[in-house]
Amino acid sequence: MIKLLPTPKNCQTLGEGRIALAAAVCTDHKEFVPYQATLGDFFARAFDMPLALDTEGGIVLCFDADLAPDAYVIEGARVCASAPEGLCYAFASLLQLLEVEGEGMTLPHVRIEDRPDKPYRSLMADLARCWHPFWQVLQFVDVCFLYKINYLHLHFADDQRYTLPSKSFPKLNKAGESYTKEQIAYLNDYAAARGVQLVPEIECPGHAAILNAHYPEVFGIRQDREGEALFTELGVKVDHRSLVNAGSTAAFEGVKTLFAEVCELFPNSEYIHIGGDEAAIKLWNTCADTRAYMKEKGITDVYELYSEYVGRVTDYILSLGRTPMVWEGFPVLGSERIDRRTVVIAWESHYQLAPELLKAGFRIINASWQPLYLVPSLTKRWSFWDILNWNVYNWQHWWEHSVATLNPITVPATDKVLGSILCSWEMTYEQEMGRVLENLLAMSERVWNVERVLTEHGYNAAYKSYCVRLAKMLTADKRGN
Repeated sequence: MIKLLPTPKNCQTLGEGRIALAAAVCTDHKEFVPYQATLGDFFARAFDMPLALDTEGGIVLCFDADLAPDAYVIEGARVCASAPEGLCYAFASLLQLLEVEGEGMTLPHVRIEDRPDKPYRSLMADLARCWHPFWQVLQFVDVCFLYKINYLHLHFADDQRYTLPSKSFPKLNKAGESYTKEQIAYLNDYAAARGVQLVPEIECPGHAAILNAHYPEVFGIRQDREGEALFTELGVKVDHRSLVNAGSTAAFEGVKTLFAEVCELFPNSEYIHIGGDEAAIKLWNTCADTRAYMKEKGITDVYELYSEYVGRVTDYILSLGRTPMVWEGFPVLGSERIDRRTVVIAWESHYQLAPELLKAGFRIINASWQPLYLVPSLTKRWSFWDILNWNVYNWQHWWEHSVATLNPITVPATDKVLGSILCSWEMTYEQEMGRVLENLLAMSERVWNVERVLTEHGYNAAYKSYCVRLAKMLTADKRGN
């Protein structure tokens, strides 16, 4: 029996032994031609020998219009797909199945029919709290490709750093700790060639100290005497105001400018993530601009203003032809102002619960803190065992203030739960990569197959058999630095 992760939907043995092939790949389908190089790249890493491109006698890439875009079929040396997405999933399977013999290669004599149950499987990397050199970002793309993770969510901005190049606000970029326009262009092409879509994120209205530090005249809160009195009453530290002014036209135009830059930098990205969580919104009461804005709009509470602000930003993202994405963070109050095309990542089960978001008409993504978060400061760590015992309709937490701590939340099966995301926060590459490699593949297994099909022992055996080859294919590539 073959060991393949994530487990394919259907695998039939067609004959004894293995099929001998030339170390080559070819196709007569024009759209598939550029992707031969992707398979060749990883084949060379895995086996220390080249894969001949546009050459007969080896693997044949075939177009099959009857297959869904995310489906593939492998039958002997024939690989069938209808779109690059399914083709890249087939490549990830081939790279587990192939063996080299002499100057050629072999494949098991099987027919595999496969496609994922859920359309969204993602890894999030925090590039703002801990700076990651560019080659490490490329490596995250490689992991996603090899694990059939189709979205890479990149947290580019937070209080500490703004790591995207900004033409309009250049003081945000610190030398040596922001990516260049050329690197981002390379990253787009690199991800597209591997069937991975990028989800760029910059944060507002909270987690924005970097904006206020360098451009307080644009983004900062403007306090008058009434505001100063309220500020003292709230007892918030003056040196940690990471909140964007919600009442200033200049601040909102600045936020729009930044997101327009993001959309220009990432032309292939369907989703643009705006942040939207953990904002110290009580500080808005101290801002003369915001109090005036609330009065003008008939908004009586900063919680309602929170939802209204998220609605304004998501409407702008929609106007740019992209789909907005936010963290669970905005309250129920005022959430009718947020367009239901917005996708919400439900993570803490504190601000709003998954059942509430679904009832309100949002599509959601499961980022259940337990077991899908990697955080260095937390003593409790979840392993692939915990993820195998979780499912995409379930939310759990360890924090006493979350509803999901004592009473884990489960929602009925629905297409409105698009999938899940494994989040790595505040970690260096050295801290996170080992845990990402173990836990992300387990998450892929549990979202590719919503109904569990592997025991812990079966999964562990398959993972261990893949590890040596995986390590070779993830050899550090420092291009672009």
